[in-house]
Amino acid sequence: MRRSADVAGQIENVEQIEGVVVAMRALAAAHAQEARRHLTAIREQEATVAHAMANALALLAQADRQPAGSIAAAGPELKIVVGAAQGFSGLYNERIVEAALKARSAAASPSFMLIGQRSVTEFEGLAIPPAWSANMAAHTAEIPALASRVVDALFAFLERGTVAAVSILYCDPDGREQSLVDRRLMPFDFSRFPPAKRAEAPLITLPPEMLVSHLVEEYVFTEICEALMLGFASENDARMTAMTRARSNVRRIRDDLRIEFAQLRQAQTTTEIIELSQVLR
Repeated sequence: MRRSADVAGQIENVEQIEGVVVAMRALAAAHAQEARRHLTAIREQEATVAHAMANALALLAQADRQPAGSIAAAGPELKIVVGAAQGFSGLYNERIVEAALKARSAAASPSFMLIGQRSVTEFEGLAIPPAWSANMAAHTAEIPALASRVVDALFAFLERGTVAAVSILYCDPDGREQSLVDRRLMPFDFSRFPPAKRAEAPLITLPPEMLVSHLVEEYVFTEICEALMLGFASENDARMTAMTRARSNVRRIRDDLRIEFAQLRQAQTTTEIIELSQVLR
């Protein structure tokens, strides 16, 4: 039979675990809220680059020229996967990895650029080495620098001429049940930017073709930055949900232990009364 002192020690340990769970949930909630605040600025930047692209494409149209192709005509797909950096986020990372691997089952298996150590570990466990990998940023302030690293690596692959398409897979925290998004980055869809109609052409210091090329890079950077920020928010939302469930389970265990402690104390008291009554006879 267990002693009440042992159960009391377990209750103390469980209460300490609950404190850790509460702290992790609060930190995840703060990270998710901060990421959502940064999304506004990222989307404003995306709109600004899109406006500049429309004006630049109008210059090409006036010269009766088309934007140059941005990638090779043949080759495998390159898929950027925005996964989880840490654990304690339920099935969040498993869902993303499973969706990425569905593309690999197709006839032309893609190469992967993996973001998030948890995703890297899962792919390595399946003996699928990534073409490039990095851990997810620990704070929102680090995401632009991470996006720059991703873009540099991406365009290095494009310059080799071995990639036929590029897409990025990430989770939308505000989608239904954190829906997964598989967004095409390349070939670049210029049809999204109808050439602007202006009375006067804007002043430029670069040839229109070069200007469009730079704007493509800037727009892709902004798209990747947005996907990373959404992935950061999604992971922290998932962790917040997991910690909420964990706290409920911890409280249930604590309540069960308290009941057991009360029963043991009562049994101990009853035993002491019986022993005392025997001594007094």
